[in-house]
Amino acid sequence: MVVYNGKVIDVYTLTVLEADVAISEGIIVGIGSYPEAKERLDAQGAYICPGLIDGHIHIESTMVPPEEFCKIVVPKGITTVIADPHEIANVGGAEAVRYMLEASRDLPLDVKMMIPSCVPAAPFEHNGADVSAEDVQTLFDEGEAFGLGEVMNYPAVLSGDANMLAKIESAKKDGRVIDGHAAGLDIHALNAYRTAGIVNDHEAVTAEEALHRVRRGMFVLIREGTAAKDLEALLPAVTTANARRFAFATDDRHLDHLVKEGSIDGSIRKSISLGLPELQAIQLATLNAAEAFGLHQKGAIAPGCEATFLLVSDLTNFVVESVYVKGEWIAQQGELVKPVRESVTAPQYLQKSMKMAPVTREDLKLPAKSGMDATIISITPGSIITKAITEPIQCEQGFFIPSPSNNQLKLIVAERHKQLGHVGVGIVKGIPIQNGAIVSTVAHDSHNVIACGTDDESLLTAIHHVESINGGMAVVKEGKVVASLPLDLAGLMSTKPYEVVQKEVQELETALHEVGFTEEWDPFLTLAFLALPVIPSIKLTDTGLFDVLSFKHIAIQSEQNQPVE
Repeated sequence: MVVYNGKVIDVYTLTVLEADVAISEGIIVGIGSYPEAKERLDAQGAYICPGLIDGHIHIESTMVPPEEFCKIVVPKGITTVIADPHEIANVGGAEAVRYMLEASRDLPLDVKMMIPSCVPAAPFEHNGADVSAEDVQTLFDEGEAFGLGEVMNYPAVLSGDANMLAKIESAKKDGRVIDGHAAGLDIHALNAYRTAGIVNDHEAVTAEEALHRVRRGMFVLIREGTAAKDLEALLPAVTTANARRFAFATDDRHLDHLVKEGSIDGSIRKSISLGLPELQAIQLATLNAAEAFGLHQKGAIAPGCEATFLLVSDLTNFVVESVYVKGEWIAQQGELVKPVRESVTAPQYLQKSMKMAPVTREDLKLPAKSGMDATIISITPGSIITKAITEPIQCEQGFFIPSPSNNQLKLIVAERHKQLGHVGVGIVKGIPIQNGAIVSTVAHDSHNVIACGTDDESLLTAIHHVESINGGMAVVKEGKVVASLPLDLAGLMSTKPYEVVQKEVQELETALHEVGFTEEWDPFLTLAFLALPVIPSIKLTDTGLFDVLSFKHIAIQSEQNQPVE
């Protein structure tokens, strides 16, 4: 096949070339002039662009399995993703990883599946299953896994923990990529991290942090997700001299935002709007990502590369007209032209993942003393990093009382995997709910039940509801469920078509107004990260308030954090 009458985007030189593209058996075999061919495709003046690559994503965070995820992103031009099934592994272990591998086979989307390295993420909370060093080696031996997923337990790396180093060595001996997760690391810790063989990171949140990583030979994956939006902050670090060390990633992208705003195509558009040259933005999304992960046949329109390309009519707005995968026409104007195969049926244990001990009203009480300040988790919209602040709180009969007027809500994390009966209770500031509660079984990374609200009745109703629907999200007002999103697959994903799930998501967002939440950002995504004890600086686990910087649990009230009179 020859693609003619198009403008080839040359990501090597950042130029545009008017030339034909010759394709044979799914591979590009020539760039030039080819007037004769068995099949000719008229590009109609469009730009011929390499398929886009997402450098780091948890498919589970889209709330649909790989088959449905594929239907959303491929028409937008994303043809390869580096996927870390870390979320579902925390529920189902190595067998859950095998399910994700099976569910990702034979799709028009090339899913490069990493093996989760930190399941559990830290030894301070209780998840559903472990992925041991032996599991990692076995999964590599089975041949389908691509690399080692983000190494989040950085204290284990820095201290030379034998179990963690065994996982890293399993990847290194086969020359596989090892993903990073260097949240909050100083330059000395980065030195050790890089020495261990970790080659990329998506946790830089400032331009300075990004440059620290580039100077140590790492690729920086610029994250633009739903809860964490780092592109605007990091883009000033990208220069003509160092741009080849940057690529794009979405990490955690909510279904509704994925459908409406796009994926890596959205990162391209936003980068261009912020001043990055069009071709350089495309280079980050294609060639740079391919080279970061050793994908030598991807990322460019060049001989020897896969004939996976897009026809783009408008570079500035990055309008994808058509998508071709290995020379085969796959999508046109935002729609697949060929059906995706039937979804793989998940194992039964992933369909029945809620195993909770009874949670009572008594479990939700938070003992507190009047006249003493309390340590509170303070959130910032658009960031998954939290701050520890101390403020006066309201108390009644020796217990904390939420105060919507002060933006102080009760935060609950309840264990849901092994009926351990653990219920962590804390205080969160920055989620302006006025009357009721929100709840979710998507709570990184152990994925216990997490809820925040203004009263115990609504919180208890919310927790019991998601247990009854076998996982999901809900909005509760005055003790009654207003809207619900069932996530029957591991409490993380829905088995329904993505269009149905999107409708349920929108109903959930509408219901937020009934409990007084009128912000533009998504509180469920923010809530999901409040239980992740590897992201600075303070979080809540199922066993209590956790200081990420000191890596230990702390008291909500202490004589040490009281104001001086």
